[in-house]
Amino acid sequence: MMSFILGAYWDARPDDLRQCTENAGRLFAGLAEIDPLLAHWYERGRSSKDALKRKVDISDARRLEGLLLKGRSQRDIGREIVETLGFRMGVWNGADKDEAEACVDIHCGCYSERIGNTVIIELPRKSEGLRWVENASALLALVAEIWRPNWAGIMSKKAIEERDFDADLPFVDWMVYVPRPVHAVPSPSRVEDLKSLGSIIVVQPSPPVGNDPEELSRIRRVESILATDVAPGD
Repeated sequence: MMSFILGAYWDARPDDLRQCTENAGRLFAGLAEIDPLLAHWYERGRSSKDALKRKVDISDARRLEGLLLKGRSQRDIGREIVETLGFRMGVWNGADKDEAEACVDIHCGCYSERIGNTVIIELPRKSEGLRWVENASALLALVAEIWRPNWAGIMSKKAIEERDFDADLPFVDWMVYVPRPVHAVPSPSRVEDLKSLGSIIVVQPSPPVGNDPEELSRIRRVESILATDVAPGD
């Protein structure tokens, strides 16, 4: 399977440290329920060996808070904290095989008009019982519920590199979330209604392989629908 990421993107939002810590805790708890490969995390270090000494207890709010504080941006001169840029943290799942590796990078609480907030999850490519694939839409719904992004998607790195990716606009590949109703899509694509949260469009049942004209045709149809299917009052 190709390499996939889940990306969630939203504009300036001054979430405070408490809110960011709570959201991060909910995210890691939900990931652990979805796939065992997403249940254990380590703070990044100088090497894999060094990182494996830095296990993160995802149930420990103070530990998560410390990582978010550690990731704040500082000015080059004077090392003053840049409050408008919010908080950052990044963790790795400690997998001993490259294809089972996963990473989570969170940037939240940023209220600079020039820089947005993101959650990026690099997902495992291969392992026995790769459960996140079976539960991919639940994974996307989890992120949408917690972070309330402008949009989010599960997409291959290959597609991001080969097509015009713009974090300001929904990027359609395997699945895409938008915070509004989407009324219908042609089969085999389908819509999962998240009620007041919006909609997830699953472009096709299985992960795309890339370089497939039928896949690209489905993607283009969904892109067209997202450009035109706007709920009344939007």
